[in-house]
Amino acid sequence: MASKVTIGRSTQTRKIKINGAPGSKFELYVKKGSDYYNWDTDSFQTLEKKLQFQEIPDSGVYTKNIVIPEVSADTSYDFYVTAIGDTKMSIPTTHEQKIGVLYQKGGKTLTFTTTSSASLSISAPLTGGTVTNCPSVLTQAGTITKSGSPTPLIYIHETPSWNAEDGGNWTLSNYVEAIVVDVSGAVILLDDATGIVSGYSVVGNNIIDEITVSAVSGDKVTLSAGQDLKPGDSLGFSQGGWRVGGIVAEIEDVGAASGTTTVKINMTATVEEQGVADLTSVCSVDAFASIKPNAFPVTEALCPAGGELVIFPIVECTNYLGTKGDIDANRASKTYKVHSVPTADVTATRPYIDDDVDGGISYAVLGVAGTSSVSAGAAMGGAGVAEVTYTPHASMIEGDKDYFYYKTVDAQSSPQTSSLTQGKISITIV
Repeated sequence: MASKVTIGRSTQTRKIKINGAPGSKFELYVKKGSDYYNWDTDSFQTLEKKLQFQEIPDSGVYTKNIVIPEVSADTSYDFYVTAIGDTKMSIPTTHEQKIGVLYQKGGKTLTFTTTSSASLSISAPLTGGTVTNCPSVLTQAGTITKSGSPTPLIYIHETPSWNAEDGGNWTLSNYVEAIVVDVSGAVILLDDATGIVSGYSVVGNNIIDEITVSAVSGDKVTLSAGQDLKPGDSLGFSQGGWRVGGIVAEIEDVGAASGTTTVKINMTATVEEQGVADLTSVCSVDAFASIKPNAFPVTEALCPAGGELVIFPIVECTNYLGTKGDIDANRASKTYKVHSVPTADVTATRPYIDDDVDGGISYAVLGVAGTSSVSAGAAMGGAGVAEVTYTPHASMIEGDKDYFYYKTVDAQSSPQTSSLTQGKISITIV
C-alpha cells in the first residue's frame, strides 16, 4: 500500500526516501495529474520526465529532494518507482508501481461573523467577512438594532475583546505557543498545554505534515503522527492551522452609543498565517449587548466608621470603558432604584490575619450589616437622579466590608430593567 501524506498550500521542499538493497536500480518520477515533475527546473510539464538509472547507495536509503509549489486549490502528487532489470524493491507499491501520494491543501478561507441568540439584528458585513490570503487585515463595520415598534433601545455592557489564549469574544480564534520539554514517539510533553484541545492543528519548523492533536492530558499532547521533534522546539497550536494576530473592536461614539436604538461597531482582525481548512470564527453580541439598561458597579465606596456615606451611583460607578460615570445616552430618563439592601450574615465581612495561610488576609462573616436610606425596590430620586445614604453598623470597624445592589429602569413604552447582579455597590469601612 502506498503511503499518503497531507501538507499545507505553501511552497516547501520535501525529501523522498526509498529503502532497498544497495545497488538496486530503478526509475523515479512524480506526476501532478497528467504533468510530470522536471527535476532540473523544479516545475511540472506535459512532457514525460523520469529520473533513470537511479541506484540505492551503500546506506540502503536513497534520498531525493522535490520542490512542491504553492497552490490555490487542493492538489495531489503521485510518486512512482519502476524497478530496472532483476531488481526487487523492498518498498510497498500499488499495482501501477505507485509508492506514495502527497495531498496539498489549497487556499482556505477564514470567516468572521457576528451572531445573536437574543434576536438582536446585526448588519453586514459583520455577518460574514472573509480572509483568503495571509498576512491580511480584515475591517468590518456594522450596526446592532432590535426590531419592534417603537424601536427598542440597545445597551452596551462591556467592550468586546480578544486575546491569544482563548480568543476572547471570538470563537476558534486563539493561537497557543508552547515549548517541547520531552518527546516519546507521538507523545510530547510541553512546558504549558493550557488552551490546547483535541483537533487543533500543529505547526513548527520540524512539523512536516498536516499534524493535529489527538489527545491532551495535562501538559502531555498526543500528535496524530510522530515528528522529528526535540526538547526546546517551539510549536504553535490553533484551530485549522490559522494564526490570528489580533482582533480589535470599537463602539462608535462610545459616549452616546449605549442607550440608543442603533449601536455601531467597528472590528479589525489581523490574520498572520493561513490554515489548512475553512474556518468560521463567531462573535456573539449577546456577551456585551442587550436591551437591558446598565447599572454599572460602584467599586470604591469608602465610609467612615461611626459615620455615614452619601453615594451617587450615576457619577461614582465604573462603566465598561473603565472610566467613571454612567454613559448610557438615556441616563437622564432612567430611574435608579435600590434592588437589595445590606443583609446580615450575607454581605458584611471583616479582614483578619489567617495563620493557616501563612499570615495572609482572610475575611470572616460579621453577622451584621449596615443600612440604606432607601428601601429595597424604592427609587433613589426622580428620573436621572440617584442618591442613597449608607450607614455602617455600630460595631463595624476600619477594614470591614459591606455591599448592596441597585438597579435601573428605562423610560420606554415597555420599560426594561437592568441585570439584577450588575449594580453592586461595594463599601469599605475606613
